[in-house]
Amino acid sequence: MYEPDPFAEPAFLSRLQKLLPMLASTQPGEADAARRKLLEHLAHARLSLTDVSRRLGEPPPSPSFMQGTRELSLERQLSIARRTKQEAEAEAAQARAKVAELQVALHQATLNVGKALQSQARARVLAALGFVVAAGSLAVAGGARWPHLRPSGQDQAHFAAPEVFADDALRPEPNERLGTTLVQDLKVRLLPNDSADVRAFLNQGTRVVIMQQARVGVQNWLLIRSGSGTGWVRAGDVLH
Repeated sequence: MYEPDPFAEPAFLSRLQKLLPMLASTQPGEADAARRKLLEHLAHARLSLTDVSRRLGEPPPSPSFMQGTRELSLERQLSIARRTKQEAEAEAAQARAKVAELQVALHQATLNVGKALQSQARARVLAALGFVVAAGSLAVAGGARWPHLRPSGQDQAHFAAPEVFADDALRPEPNERLGTTLVQDLKVRLLPNDSADVRAFLNQGTRVVIMQQARVGVQNWLLIRSGSGTGWVRAGDVLH
């Protein structure tokens, strides 16, 4: 294990330079006190008077030696800096890979939500068609069994004609209501978010069915159904 040289420490040399001249003091007891403090100072650095004598007898280090020491210190610092940079680059690469994974997962989740909404819309359309077919069958059967219940030509004028829907997808369910788009090329998105994927564009004045309303942040959104499918639009873009 590397141990620092005490003679290279300014604090050690400063105290040593103060204690050595005091050894030659003519004051009673001062030389003994200086000798005792010197021995304690050297013992703290694991040195003895012999080590001090040997070191004082050595020639001073050459400039080339000092230069080599500085070069080794710089190389060590550069090595530490390179290792720190490599570790930072590795962490950044891991972070980029994690972000890429999250983006893929988010995209897949968006696709799954879109598929679920499409399946829900198809199920509602099929249910509405089944209801219409069943109602028509019952009407035909009822007219055949009870002809006296059919209104005459004069009585038929008193019955209001039901609203006719060209597309069964626009027939509202009990908890739904009709609406009309107010802007041209209205963007219908997969999710209630301005950055979500656009699945369709609707012309101004298009009839839609409002299925659900949601508030995301400070923005109100409507889940609508049209002949182009199901998706989310801003609440202010649809008259309802």
